[in-house]
Amino acid sequence: MEAFIVIITQNQPGVAHLVISRTDKKNALTRDMYRALAEGVSKAAADSSVHAIVLSGEGGVFTAGNDLDDFRARATDENPKPSAGLAFIEALMVCDTPVIAAVEGLAIGIGTTLLLHCDSVIAGRSTRFKTAFVDLGLVPEAASTLTMPLHLGSRRTADLLLMGDTLNGEEARECGLVSRVVDDGLAVDEALAQASALTTKPREALRASKRLIKAPWREAVSDALERERAVFSDRLRSEDCRAALARMGKG
Repeated sequence: MEAFIVIITQNQPGVAHLVISRTDKKNALTRDMYRALAEGVSKAAADSSVHAIVLSGEGGVFTAGNDLDDFRARATDENPKPSAGLAFIEALMVCDTPVIAAVEGLAIGIGTTLLLHCDSVIAGRSTRFKTAFVDLGLVPEAASTLTMPLHLGSRRTADLLLMGDTLNGEEARECGLVSRVVDDGLAVDEALAQASALTTKPREALRASKRLIKAPWREAVSDALERERAVFSDRLRSEDCRAALARMGKG
């Protein structure tokens, strides 16, 4: 199946639904997919008829994270292009329209860290949340070195980002990564219901309120993103990372 992003607005007025669909690869994200997601978020935020954005994955999986072939290509690229993944995160960071994530199955790597930029996260009970940046010889990204301690505290952040712990839906809710847990298969329905409730509220009041909530942290989050960007780029070209990616390529 070819990778694509589906943006659905016509089925539920006032809601932009972005669906990650690459089910043969567990919705692993490529550069093109990141670009489509960033464009989808930006377009929805600029649309005066959209009160809420829902982000979900096709086939009972949110995303297995960044496509490893993309990492391999970037690790050997002498003239690397700006990260499309971080461009998507930046689109989320500046989006004033409420974003609701519906998470099922797997939320790996950036599939976990991007949730820290969403306003509500609905997860299936057996969803698995995990980051493996250190295992790959990398460092955390998406400004998670700041946003995760803000949401989860420094010790739980170390469990996820350094130890590589895996959380299920209930554990993710208990530590603050997830807003609400539902039975498996119901996350999208619950997220769309939340989004529908937001369509009854004044759009500009929603957006102004979100700006005020995010304002104390936006500059610091942007600074964290830039700190991580530089170190991540260096680590991606490290022998540790190249060796880890080569081992995984043999799996």
